[in-house]
Amino acid sequence: MRIAFKFHYIHDNGLFTRLLNRIEELSDIPLSLYKKNHHYPIVAEGDQTALEKLAEQISILVPRSLFLKASKIEEFDEDTENICSPIPQNNTLYEIPYCPECQTSVIEMFDPFTSCPVCGFSDLSISMHDLISHTGIEVKTNETFFQLLADKLLEEGQFTLPTYNGVRHFSLLSSQEEGEGILVCDPNDISEKFLITQGELDALMMVEKPTVRLKAKLKFRVENELDKPFYPVFFADDKITLALTTVLKDKNIDAVFCDHIPTLRVSSALEQNMIIHSGRDILPLKMEKSVELPSFCEYGGFQAYGDKKGIILAEKLNLNDRPVVRYIAKEEHTQVDNAVLFEPAHAAMRSIVLEHSLNDQSLCGIYLSKEHPSHLFSFSGKIGYTPMVLFGDQNIIQPVDMLEAISTMNESGIRLVKNFKDKFPDLYESIVETKFSTHEDISDIAKVWAMAAVFLGLYDGNDLIEACEVLEATAIEFNGKSGPRIDYKVVSNEEGYQLDLRLIIRSAMSFKLAGLDDYLLSFGFIDSLADFIAQQAENSDANIGINGVALSGNLFENRQLLMRTYNALSVNYPVYRNERLSIDDANIALGAITLGSE
Repeated sequence: MRIAFKFHYIHDNGLFTRLLNRIEELSDIPLSLYKKNHHYPIVAEGDQTALEKLAEQISILVPRSLFLKASKIEEFDEDTENICSPIPQNNTLYEIPYCPECQTSVIEMFDPFTSCPVCGFSDLSISMHDLISHTGIEVKTNETFFQLLADKLLEEGQFTLPTYNGVRHFSLLSSQEEGEGILVCDPNDISEKFLITQGELDALMMVEKPTVRLKAKLKFRVENELDKPFYPVFFADDKITLALTTVLKDKNIDAVFCDHIPTLRVSSALEQNMIIHSGRDILPLKMEKSVELPSFCEYGGFQAYGDKKGIILAEKLNLNDRPVVRYIAKEEHTQVDNAVLFEPAHAAMRSIVLEHSLNDQSLCGIYLSKEHPSHLFSFSGKIGYTPMVLFGDQNIIQPVDMLEAISTMNESGIRLVKNFKDKFPDLYESIVETKFSTHEDISDIAKVWAMAAVFLGLYDGNDLIEACEVLEATAIEFNGKSGPRIDYKVVSNEEGYQLDLRLIIRSAMSFKLAGLDDYLLSFGFIDSLADFIAQQAENSDANIGINGVALSGNLFENRQLLMRTYNALSVNYPVYRNERLSIDDANIALGAITLGSE
């Protein structure tokens, strides 16, 4: 009997090549390994018992991954050998935190130091001697060391430890020595501590071990005095941290604060995992896309370079002073010779076109970011880029500016502000007194959500991003299916069609006066934005006849917005997004250097 195990793995980081070579090494029966583009068939021949044993072994060794899109078992097809090439040996130096085989070894034998041919081994070599020298804990076995380390955490509340992700600071949640994120030691009861969906839990368990932004539940927040709207949450992402969390779990320590959190961050909704920020497991990324002139772009901490040989994206590239055409985002004020100004939203869509081979397709582009100017637009080969909705602050910087802007709209605006002041005098005074400390590097859609948190009485601090997250965190508590219609409407001005921020807050004030619940109102901001996006896609379709919609921008880290937007769009259009790239910053750097080759 001959069967084929088939996998669709869309990244070129070498993981699947190394993984399948390891499966062949461990197999009791001969295997033939093939590769064609991003498809990896394993052909096996044997009796039913041998094949069942192989299938069980594969199920154990093949991990969940952000980039593993499909897997199946089929009867052998002769075409497999005709259209595929034998799989190569792969020595690519990409690393994952640990493969399933290493995970089992660490949990059972507390050995985080052995190198692995599948998940790779860090250039940073760490031994038990290094851990003993750093902590002063001298023992004879690895397990005893980690047991004593856990005891030290219980006694002192904190310690530092060298790991493959740097020297980490661990602290008990009760110690108030707050870290960058929360490391969960026991995944089994995570739903008792955080508002989490099955998709988000599955994302946390991926082999890449990303962080996911989660809101702590009320009891857990109160018990540990957690006061932030959201926390970056992750599972052990290197073998030393895994050994530590294994013993912490046995000592009933379910979660701790931890520094040096994974930079890879994802959001999940409707089985869609969107990469919010790239991590070590993704970069550098290479694409066989020819660029006519040597071109370079640096954006959001990422650098992209392209020439006739292809494209490379990384956090830092060494160009050796070679002459390049530099692409500079139009909102930046850097003066560079031989530079081309570009619209970041266009570059974001261009990166999606590259990933999905959507050349010659007409698309509606939806780019919603927290840090960068958001933009809704259309693209077709004949017309080019056509702006649909611009996002401008209209000189509304502080909440008190919004009150004044609404009052000067018309007589009904004056009455609305007066009625609001009369019914909520304390809230009105808080709105007037609230002064956001900064209004740079935040988009207008995030700014209006931040102001909404103030107007609803949910926030009285001075941090725009935190205020925005407070609104999101309140909305996530709402379990209904729809919210009130917040007025996302556009007005025409000299620059084009622009979202009117005044109408958004004005409608929220009206609903507040009508007595609507804050949770329902907060969700309305997200629900109504998804409907607004769907309407703009229909407008784009009516204008140019689109083949699909491209979603990008880190505002889609909000899983309610991602879910509602997908539901609203996918009924009528294919929805495309970055799958190998983050949906903000990295995708823009890569897409920018191919603008002009549409």
